[in-house]
Amino acid sequence: MNKILLVIRREFLTRVRKRSFWVLTVLVPLLMAALYAVPVYLSLRPLERSVVLVADESGIFGGMDREDTLRSDSRFASTDNVSYRYVPTLDYALRQMDTATEVTAVLYVRKRASEAIPTDACLYYKSDMPPSNVRYDVDRQLQRILRNRLLQAHGISDDEYALISNTKINLRTEDLETGREAFLDVKTGLGFVLALLIYLVIFMFGSQVMRGVVEEKSNRIVEVIVCSVKPFQLMMGKVIGIAMVGLTQFLLWVMLTGVALAGIQMSNSEMFRQATQKHNVTELATKGGEAGVQMDQAAEFADVPQLVEGLSSINYGVILGTFLFYFIFGYLLYATLFAAAGAMCDNDTDTQLFSLPLTIPLLLTILLMPAMVNAPSGVLSQVFSIIPFTSPVAMMLRIPFGVPLNQLYWSMALLVVSFPLCTWLAARIYRSSILRYGLRLSLFRKKKNS
Repeated sequence: MNKILLVIRREFLTRVRKRSFWVLTVLVPLLMAALYAVPVYLSLRPLERSVVLVADESGIFGGMDREDTLRSDSRFASTDNVSYRYVPTLDYALRQMDTATEVTAVLYVRKRASEAIPTDACLYYKSDMPPSNVRYDVDRQLQRILRNRLLQAHGISDDEYALISNTKINLRTEDLETGREAFLDVKTGLGFVLALLIYLVIFMFGSQVMRGVVEEKSNRIVEVIVCSVKPFQLMMGKVIGIAMVGLTQFLLWVMLTGVALAGIQMSNSEMFRQATQKHNVTELATKGGEAGVQMDQAAEFADVPQLVEGLSSINYGVILGTFLFYFIFGYLLYATLFAAAGAMCDNDTDTQLFSLPLTIPLLLTILLMPAMVNAPSGVLSQVFSIIPFTSPVAMMLRIPFGVPLNQLYWSMALLVVSFPLCTWLAARIYRSSILRYGLRLSLFRKKKNS
């Protein structure tokens, strides 16, 4: 046991003292903070003003009703970033695009047949593609004007339309035993995150074990180490030591990311306040004939309380406990196999060939995640959550939906039992391969000819 602790200490200190460890430890939180702050900064950056020429042959979007009376809600309304100009024909608009450099695009609506409603429009551009905000604004105003025309034709007011469009039946999924709502969308998202996190952790840390074994075998350091440490002790010390390095780095990432985010928010509080106000529903709403658009935007924000309620209904104690269990035993199971595969390799090129078969069960589980989410209690989900080589990912995908205790206990028991069996097999391979540099592995001993 003391020798295993010495190997653990050596593996931990050797990797923690590397410059690459601390570079990644500091760089990853900074990148996470940048991913959070940069979109906020870009959203507040003033956009260049774009000019769009409107050639409307249908007569619906040109701003004139049948009495040729100017109507503001039937015309394209210029904004701070997009300016609309009406032109008589498409040919005239295209000539303007060739001569006027400030013209960004030309919106063309084809002439309709009799009283038919136009079903398509085209936004022409030359060389430079219009910014996404221009395409979004053109599409939004097309829908707004067409809706207003239809409401006027049928004598429906904006308030009546808002009442009709926002009247819907809320379908809930509720468990009869607990009486709680299922919140399937929230649990689906959480299950995907937990499953992918388990997969990334197992693959990343297991690969570190394999690379460490290959490195020591290629530079012949292992031949010195095994003079005083048994191969099994060396393998277990390496597996546990690298696991401690990964956990340490993960905890540092969480702490430093939190500190970086808090520092960015405190130093740029005004920027984040403006971003919050900019995305507020009342700030997004515009004046004049856009009640339907405002209500559609408000409906998107109405799901936020449901999201919060769904997240608060989840038993995070169970999720945290099962996550730690499947993380520890899933990593130990695969790390021993990665260590055995690394012992059979002589260079980094061989590790790619050996790592693929080991990760096929996990990759297959990732590929079948949509099917398992579609039926969390189905046969496929139950089988994959019990098989030890797929249970760490499959079970974490099912945990938010609720798993029967008997299935959970069977899955845990099989994973715990499989670990010593795989450790025994991996130790046998490791012991046979660690000193056979440049030779092929043979699990079967050949009898010597007498």
